[in-house]
Amino acid sequence: MPGWNIQVPEVSGVLNQVHDHIGDEDATTGLTGTMTNLAERLEEVSTHAASAPIGIALAEFAEHYFGVLGQTVGLAASAVSGAGEATLFYVQGNDAMAAQSQANAGQIPD
Repeated sequence: MPGWNIQVPEVSGVLNQVHDHIGDEDATTGLTGTMTNLAERLEEVSTHAASAPIGIALAEFAEHYFGVLGQTVGLAASAVSGAGEATLFYVQGNDAMAAQSQANAGQIPD
């Protein structure tokens, strides 16, 4: 692969850090954990407000932003997975598979 000079240990370190920032599947750490915490706080605020209009507004806020955050988590996880696969294929010397993994890493919307 002329022109490629991937430092595999460094790539692995960065991917692990990004994975930690994304969070775990149990939603206790990283962005997924923050999403869980936000959902709990919104529920508490709605309960304490005891107001139908405020509850509706909070529900609409949550619906919109949790959709955006969910897409962010999905795209980030896809990127980490694709970059990890591409790096593995690079190490194995499989140029075509590396290019395919990069292409499948997910599309980031404009």
